Amino acid sequence: YIIVKHNRFTMMFSRVGKTVISRRLLSSSSKTSQAERDAILREANEKMKAYYTNRPSIEKIRESKRRRNPNRDREHYIQALVVGSFLAVFVITPFIGKKIATDESFREAVVPSWYDFSISRPKSALTRQELHEQLVQVQKDLHERAIRGEFTPEKIDEMRRHFEGVNPDNDKHGWGKLHPGLDDDEDIED
Repeated sequence: YIIVKHNRFTMMFSRVGKTVISRRLLSSSSKTSQAERDAILREANEKMKAYYTNRPSIEKIRESKRRRNPNRDREHYIQALVVGSFLAVFVITPFIGKKIATDESFREAVVPSWYDFSISRPKSALTRQELHEQLVQVQKDLHERAIRGEFTPEKIDEMRRHFEGVNPDNDKHGWGKLHPGLDDDEDIED
């Protein structure tokens, strides 16, 4: 509210009625009579009463705001669609990844060549039969060495300390040791 003093008469009115009242009171150079002042105040009071009594309820204002923007009603559906899409992609991704990793034709169809970083499996140098024969030969060699007496406790201790084929007397820097941090008099744990 604004308080205006005019001709020793105090008036209170809101900002809405301010311009009307102030123009009427200030435009007349002569003194206003009591009846004119009362008429101006009554008119301002009626305008203010109409403003406060005819004001729409807050529910109607909210409804009118909703009606103005019809896209807001679809917001929840759009959000649910986005969340559902992310969830579906999260669940499906491992299955597609496994399919790409295992199926060569699917990988060629789906993954572009500039993005395919898969490495082809190298062919084995030995067949299964050749590998089996090599293992049998190693077992025979170990068996023959054991018969000749190469696995005595002293020789086994020496084998645990140095690589095969390295002479410990000529190894001054200790590069031939299996456990370089251990001294010769320390025990090696099994």
